[in-house]
Amino acid sequence: MSWIDGMTQPSAGQTGDRHVPGLDGLRGLAAFMVVVSHTLIPGTDIGGLSVFLFFILSGYLITRILIRSREKIEMHRATITSAFPGRVEAGFPSGHATIWSELKRFWINRALRIFPAYYVWLGFFLVVDHIYYQDQTINHLIWYLFYVQNFLVAFVTHTWEDFTHTWSLAVEQQFYVFFAPLVLLVASRRHVALFVATAVLALVVDTVLMLKGAEMVTLYPVPATGFIFMAAGAVLAKTPVERLAGFAHPALVVGYLIVVGLLAAYPWFERNDIAHVPYVLLIALSAASLAALMAAILAAPDTWPVRLLETSLPRLFGRISYALYIIHLPVSLWMWDFGGMDDLATLTHIPAEIICFVAVLAVSVPLALLSYRFVEKPCLDLKRPAARSDLSKSGVPL
Repeated sequence: MSWIDGMTQPSAGQTGDRHVPGLDGLRGLAAFMVVVSHTLIPGTDIGGLSVFLFFILSGYLITRILIRSREKIEMHRATITSAFPGRVEAGFPSGHATIWSELKRFWINRALRIFPAYYVWLGFFLVVDHIYYQDQTINHLIWYLFYVQNFLVAFVTHTWEDFTHTWSLAVEQQFYVFFAPLVLLVASRRHVALFVATAVLALVVDTVLMLKGAEMVTLYPVPATGFIFMAAGAVLAKTPVERLAGFAHPALVVGYLIVVGLLAAYPWFERNDIAHVPYVLLIALSAASLAALMAAILAAPDTWPVRLLETSLPRLFGRISYALYIIHLPVSLWMWDFGGMDDLATLTHIPAEIICFVAVLAVSVPLALLSYRFVEKPCLDLKRPAARSDLSKSGVPL
């Protein structure tokens, strides 16, 4: 359950299926803060930190699914080995819980969750792009079709366009392609080492790029940066919740929030020559503080902040967060370019940023609700039959 995943399946803790209080609302809060960053409070890193939080959530919930799949494989192999000693190594078919069957099921479910709304809204905004923006996105369509627009920004154009905010979705797709086979191939007892090694390797890649002169526009959307946060979420998925209790101490939580607040304000400090911190260090601090906040939520589900995240409004935003994320920025750019925000501000004496924020929410939230109801949910309803079909082909009794 990145902002993509947990909306339609119960959020889960560790490797079980129980609901984890607060995560749906946390995703909704992150989606809302991305909108705030792109409309109401530009010039901060609120949006970037919210995207990083999405990555941690995704790493946590996606890895949970993969951990369960790996455990099924190991359980099945143990059963076959005890019943037919030596036969697994000799090529005895390992039934439903093979690496390939679990990987195929995982990728089918990811495709049903991610592709429909993405391609529907890409098609819609291509029309808008053609009418209003001289085919800015159409000229780079191949990158968007194959989910590699993060490389477009990082290494080709070095600029942001009206649909390049979907770079983060591309990073998630790359994570699924790279990480899912590794988790299923590596023994469960070595998962934590795998996750830590992934984060360290990704940080090294970012450091090398920075030392070679890469600017933030390159470091921000490269897969390595997103993998750091998703690996942090993966470590949380593998950690028993009782071991996270220390993260929930109120004084520590206040400390995490202070660090996150300073990181959100960092662009202001940099613009005013108050502080200049290497980007890789900012990434490391962001990953540590956001993962610590996530650990506190997992460890303390009965606290009032978590109960607040469980209320209806944050959970509603969590449910529509995927479409809201895709829709809001093109809508925001259109409002600024063609919606007369400055004229309305002059007329009403209300700051243009506030008008734009309200207008973007007024347009984007209904569209996201429609997207969830008529595009995402019908496709999500296919996930279980697709999984059953896959299991049936693998020999599992239904």
